Amino acid sequence: MRHRLSARELRLKRIEVLYRVVFEKPARFIAGGFLLAIFIGATLLYMPFAQEESVSWIDCLFIATSAGTVTGLSTVDIGSSFTLFGELVIVALIQIGGLGFMTIALMLLSVLGKKIGLKQRILLQESLNLAGPGGTVRLVRNIVFTTVIVQFIGMLFLTFELFSTENYSFGTALYYGFFHAVSAFNNAGFALFPDSLMSFEQNTAIIVTIAIMIMIGGLGFTTIADATEVRGWKRLALHSKIMILSLLVINGVAWFALMMFEWVSNEGVLYGRSLGEALHVTFFQAVTTRTAGFNSIDIATMAPASIGLILILMYIGAGAASTGSGIKVTTLAVIFADMWAFIAGKKETVIMERTIDAFQIKKAYVVAISSFLFIMMITTLVILSNGHIPATAILFETVSAFGTVGLSLGITAELNDAGKGLIMFMMLLGRVGSLTILFTVARQADRKIRYPKEKILIG
Repeated sequence: MRHRLSARELRLKRIEVLYRVVFEKPARFIAGGFLLAIFIGATLLYMPFAQEESVSWIDCLFIATSAGTVTGLSTVDIGSSFTLFGELVIVALIQIGGLGFMTIALMLLSVLGKKIGLKQRILLQESLNLAGPGGTVRLVRNIVFTTVIVQFIGMLFLTFELFSTENYSFGTALYYGFFHAVSAFNNAGFALFPDSLMSFEQNTAIIVTIAIMIMIGGLGFTTIADATEVRGWKRLALHSKIMILSLLVINGVAWFALMMFEWVSNEGVLYGRSLGEALHVTFFQAVTTRTAGFNSIDIATMAPASIGLILILMYIGAGAASTGSGIKVTTLAVIFADMWAFIAGKKETVIMERTIDAFQIKKAYVVAISSFLFIMMITTLVILSNGHIPATAILFETVSAFGTVGLSLGITAELNDAGKGLIMFMMLLGRVGSLTILFTVARQADRKIRYPKEKILIG
């Protein structure tokens, strides 16, 4: 005779099944944690005491998703729509999104003196896209230390500048400095000013401070830790070398290209302005475009060539284990190196005298291609559900959401609920990664059966 489960046993069984479905795989745990944080944040933002003006549930959810994924897209003006409490909720979501909730959880466990087991280390490895679970506790401490120090120094610089030259009271300057330091370091792009940073276009201190914080956050915590612990360029890990070089090369090329498109070309918004003013604007836009989303000029007024360049930069994004998203510059570097190795007839893919593992090469292609396919799919769906909005602007919005950049051609508030939902999915996908999303639904198992090989015609 079969034993009938009691009500208590049934509840425990359901909880066990739910745990296995949602949290057994690291990818599901990470995605589930982000969703939980976003839902709690949206609920808090929807409370009457969090709002200065009435904000709908879907807009609260959109903003919570944008903050939790450190994107910066918003359907309403943050500074005028939410109270101090609401703005602090957004700051908290930005900090959780930038560091990753697993980093914060392990930090709390470490502070409480709790033992961090292998499972927690593996979850952090997946969360930060690390090669292995070793050294995770030390990395968490480095992450927290770097975050606190950089944001504190940035806050001091911004507070001093706002108080001394922009005529803000000390209290207001301090709060604005704190909010924008957190937003900049985490590459979130949220600003309390209605025009983002356009009113500070020629304020060198503010522009440079925020740009430096964006670059530090975009480098990645592993690169920062490596650079501070290892003395000498030759001793740096290959990942760190690629990240530092990409910071200089990509930002430098983007800066030069934007100067050509916006200042030299008569189609540019900076045509006719002084060299110094143009250098200010293009430098900041070259830095912020990859993942941060602040803007010192109206993006919609920029030349078509600049819009195309921005799309590419947003797709590439920042570095792995950083506060930014995109396919990551290391992914691009591996793909280019493998392409060159194939063209040159080399058997191995080599970068800076280091051979790249075949699995990493395959992963790089999967990340790039799956991300591109997700962008095309979501863009198509948003176009179908929002036919009144130009397709180019929707593509820009989708890529911006994927790269968690936050730049827009001014259509975010025009999206209907379906469009907002699709962009929210894209922001989540960009933050946790296309592979993480695919791993949450895919069943991973190595075949025991091996089939015969056969060549097919390619190209």
